[in-house]
Amino acid sequence: MRFNKQEMITLAQQPSNKFDKEGLLFVRERQEGFFRRTEKRDSKRSKKRERLSDLNCYGGSHKAQANFERWCRLRGNLLFYLKSHDQLSDLLGVIVLQNYSVQLDESPPEGPFSFQIVFENGICQQIAAHTELERDSWLEAIKQASYEIMRARLLNLRRQLEEKRKPDLDINMWRLRKNQPKLDLTKVPLCEICFSCDNLMCDGHGRSPNPAIVVSICVPSENVWINYANTEVIIGNSNPTFLRTIWLQRSDGLTEDCILRVSVYDVRECISGTAVKMGHCEITLSSLLETTHSGNNGQRVRLPLSSPSITSDLDKIIGFVSMTICRPDKQIGHNMSTESTPCKSLMYNNHNFPMVNHRRTQSLPPRLGSRLRVPLQNYLYLLFDNVSFVTYRFHSGLRGDISVYEIMAESKLCFYLPQQLLNIWILEEKELLQEVSGMGELSEPWHSKQVELLDRHLQLLHLYSQAKQNLENQKGVHFKPSSRKNDRSLEFAPTNLHLQRIWVQNDTLKKSGFYDTITVGAFTAHSHKSKTGGLIKLLQQLKEAPLKTNGHAMASSKITMAFDAIQAIKLLRREVVDAMKSLLNLAKDKQTSGMMPICNDMISKTRILLSLWDPKLVEEALNFIEEHKVTPVLCDVNESVKDTSNYHVSPFKRIASQINFDLQSPDTEDLYTPESPKCLRNFMKFDSKEIQEEHDLSGNEDQQQFIVFPESKGEMDNNQEDVNHISDVIKRYLNEIFLGSKENSLINESGSGVKTGQFLDTYSMCNSPSANYYKPTEEPEPWELTQLNIEASIMCLVSKVKFLCGRCNSPAVRLRSQRCRSFRSNSSTVQPTNSQQPVSLDSRLTQMSDNEAQKTSNNNAPSRNKFTEGLDFNLMTDWGSELKPSMRKLRQAMDGLLKTARLTHSVFRVQEDKRSAERSCNVRYRRHVCFSQALTALVSGLMARLWCQKPEPEFLYVLSSIGCLASFECLLSYYGNEIDMWGDMAVAIEDLATVNFTLLPLSQAVRENPKDEIMPRIVGSKNSLCVLLPVPDLIQSLLPSKNIAPFRVTPVFFNIGINEMATIAENLGNTKPQDSSNIDNFERLNEFCSRYRKLNLSSNGDCERQGTSVAELMSNLKDSLQSSKSKNVEILQTAAIVCRRLKGLRFTSCKSAKDRTGMSVTLEQCSILNLEYGLAESEIQQALDCMRSFHNMPFEFVISFSEGCRRENTYKNTGVRKYAFNRLQHFTLPQMYRPPAGTYGSSQT
Repeated sequence: MRFNKQEMITLAQQPSNKFDKEGLLFVRERQEGFFRRTEKRDSKRSKKRERLSDLNCYGGSHKAQANFERWCRLRGNLLFYLKSHDQLSDLLGVIVLQNYSVQLDESPPEGPFSFQIVFENGICQQIAAHTELERDSWLEAIKQASYEIMRARLLNLRRQLEEKRKPDLDINMWRLRKNQPKLDLTKVPLCEICFSCDNLMCDGHGRSPNPAIVVSICVPSENVWINYANTEVIIGNSNPTFLRTIWLQRSDGLTEDCILRVSVYDVRECISGTAVKMGHCEITLSSLLETTHSGNNGQRVRLPLSSPSITSDLDKIIGFVSMTICRPDKQIGHNMSTESTPCKSLMYNNHNFPMVNHRRTQSLPPRLGSRLRVPLQNYLYLLFDNVSFVTYRFHSGLRGDISVYEIMAESKLCFYLPQQLLNIWILEEKELLQEVSGMGELSEPWHSKQVELLDRHLQLLHLYSQAKQNLENQKGVHFKPSSRKNDRSLEFAPTNLHLQRIWVQNDTLKKSGFYDTITVGAFTAHSHKSKTGGLIKLLQQLKEAPLKTNGHAMASSKITMAFDAIQAIKLLRREVVDAMKSLLNLAKDKQTSGMMPICNDMISKTRILLSLWDPKLVEEALNFIEEHKVTPVLCDVNESVKDTSNYHVSPFKRIASQINFDLQSPDTEDLYTPESPKCLRNFMKFDSKEIQEEHDLSGNEDQQQFIVFPESKGEMDNNQEDVNHISDVIKRYLNEIFLGSKENSLINESGSGVKTGQFLDTYSMCNSPSANYYKPTEEPEPWELTQLNIEASIMCLVSKVKFLCGRCNSPAVRLRSQRCRSFRSNSSTVQPTNSQQPVSLDSRLTQMSDNEAQKTSNNNAPSRNKFTEGLDFNLMTDWGSELKPSMRKLRQAMDGLLKTARLTHSVFRVQEDKRSAERSCNVRYRRHVCFSQALTALVSGLMARLWCQKPEPEFLYVLSSIGCLASFECLLSYYGNEIDMWGDMAVAIEDLATVNFTLLPLSQAVRENPKDEIMPRIVGSKNSLCVLLPVPDLIQSLLPSKNIAPFRVTPVFFNIGINEMATIAENLGNTKPQDSSNIDNFERLNEFCSRYRKLNLSSNGDCERQGTSVAELMSNLKDSLQSSKSKNVEILQTAAIVCRRLKGLRFTSCKSAKDRTGMSVTLEQCSILNLEYGLAESEIQQALDCMRSFHNMPFEFVISFSEGCRRENTYKNTGVRKYAFNRLQHFTLPQMYRPPAGTYGSSQT
């Protein structure tokens, strides 16, 4: 145990009244000396007990011992004994009474009367007294000296004190009692109070105190004291001016008869929070507010501080506290300007607002303006929750005070947006399952691969569905703490996502503004396999693997081509269907104007449809199906029903049936429409809880090393075993389901029993399984016949529209070249195999149209058109009914094209190598996890900019012209596990560039999504995502054009490590990938700057005042990137300034967005105050410490208060109000990124 020798000697020499007990005692000691360790080497190697007994005067030694009479003094749990029996002799030793017990010894009648102090580690000390009475007195005093006894006594006294009066309440508990748990920042407060002290007393050694102020409020109606707020701690200052201010909120139930108590504490030790109350003063709230009446806003009140320990009236004052009260201006009210240029009513040359005293007596000139303004944050509470806020007033020399309003809030999109992405990915997995099942059952060896492919998609579907269910269960919660970043159930949600915002105002500069930063943990899959290099390395390996074998490379390229073609067909088909709906509406109203442009657009889109596919690939896929597909044996339905018990279902059919189950997804209704067979709807409604239970029993993977599909080490020996493994739950229902679908399919072929849906229902057409996929028993349509059907259908439709518009003599439509038509003529005699598709008629009509188009009329008779022959314009009453048959044919022809495309895609996927496919699935799943986190953070930043502050016309103009800049700052070290995080985050941010964003008027958003009208929605597929952002009507009116085109975000990503791991990485020279990435992102930022300059925006006043243009900043950034400086954080700081100048969005991340991120955002906030609002250079460090620091208030308070929002963030994540830096990490941090003393030391992350 270490102790300060001089302090102990001073404590032992205090007067007798300072001790609990003192007197003469016999202390048993060794004769060779006290506190002298034996220096013999042999004794060090002896037994443990012998070494312990040789350390000091404690008993247990075999050496000679004797009792010496000593003068002993007991204070607390310290027992001092002096060199002799003289009370004034020197201190010899001290015994710390902790973890001990007291035992009586058998003593002779004549004395001395002894007892022993036995410690838990076995050491004992024998002590004796002259008389039995004296021994019993010492025995009782020593028993009562333990820490546990003293603490129990203290708690008992506190309990008795609380019984006399009601306990003090924390402000949060008070708000809960008033049923107002959430602070409403949109309401105007009573006032803002700024504090300063002067002439505070020093201690006995002449040292200045470390003052901190605690404000308590007494509510007379409730007869309770509320611990309301506190200021920061200022080190070593008898005349402090506190930067932290306090807002008195009306919503807290404060009235003018409330009593305000200001207590000043001297914080002796910041780490442990040891503080001593110096003094306090009290004043009623009515007296305080009277000083601001009659235009005296900003008036200062100076009150004496009385010490509770001094009774004399002359020595009662220990200093003074001054309070500057700022009340909201009545003339401004709620319409307080928050623009960079304030409204005219705020100008100081307006005589309605007299100049008032500045709160600092040291200020020159002495009369500067000081008023309270509340920032208008519009709909903050609609998109964010659990708002924490702190207010400050910083000094700016002759420029007056800088008022700062800092808030931190949780985004309500944290769990909401990932659910929408999961819906899209679930739907895509279902589509891929339908593709494979539409092939029918294949023969071996492709049968095994087909079943493996189905099972692979089933497992992914289960993972996505379970993840969505886990997110839906987080009701009422909008925050994923860093302590749960390894929790795989919430891996799609971003970690520690918060809006960090400051609103700054400087009346002298006539400037104010909002500055937002989204703080979020690294976009990474923490629970997945580590030490892989992240997504960058995994994607590179995935790309290089097929190159080693040409066959795999060819298969991979075919799969990619087929998938891209399917997405293009789906998009074009939807656009053509929408065009037909518009054409049908015009036809119902008999409006010929506008019909032909729609037809021309449809013709161009169908031309693209016919040119998307390579006929050779389609022919290859169809030949594969023809060669390897197992022909089903059809039997009579009645016989099959009778023999249900003996009916055998193949593994393929069992798994194919499983794809129709719900798997806990509410979107299964998307798979069936009114046109779907009845049995398919029964599949969708089947309860799949038991199926999921079987999936859950598949093993508990290591949360830190999770892999969707572990790579198989052996060969394909167990394939048949895997194929035959089907759950017992499914087997019970397979016969009924399979026979039911077979029976229904026969009924549909007969032409009865199918209930058709609404005509031209876009959703049904584009999502119905019957329109998207072949049935397993259905023969695929020849590719050439599919193209002929599309051409004939569009020709028929356009000819009818021309007839209705009076343009029957115009030439026929030609969609393909003469070469294609000659090739088509060779296949025109092929008959369709599917009786449900009326393609043979279209084929004949097409041939007739071609023949008629080649003829010329020798007479003046008009040209004939077989599509419109027999039509009488005068007899047409309903134009829509005339166009519907042609539209139906065109839709069915496009469905056939999509069916064939999906069939081709599934063939190539079955042929893919198993190991490559599983590796691709692993990477895709991990990429989805990271992308979900990144997109949620990005949309949160966009919505905060559009909804939670006053509209910025310049930002909206940039948004509609060149898109938005999103600057991601990261503080990860390129070493160890953080390499994986960096690789994941780089790819996730890169993927954001492919997302389209569309601003949606609020009125339209309410119609389309009335339940969550202002929440953004994600539509499209994974390769063409579009985020619909509802905007207020005011934003819509400020846009350059009413119909703004979709825009994209330009993401830039700069990473610089700052902790001790970054030091190791730089010394090893392992940061080259990080440096290359930073340079690449600089090029992207430079390109955005070039596009921004072309906009010729005139708002460059800030640049002129600050003396640095964007071009100069970009040059400085380039120089910083090319330098070899260690931990070059200038890159991050310069990039942040450039982003703000270009009206971009700011994002800051580290591993958990808690510690390093807290240092970065507070530094950026102080940089804004310095560069744009005149904060003096000498004040920056104090402002930094104030925003980062935390102080534990004395024990009588229920909870402790923090000074900055980032301290609250650490508590929300780990339950500890300290940054997770140790001494070594603190030393290796750059100077401006180091937290103040007493605010770090926690090891919890």
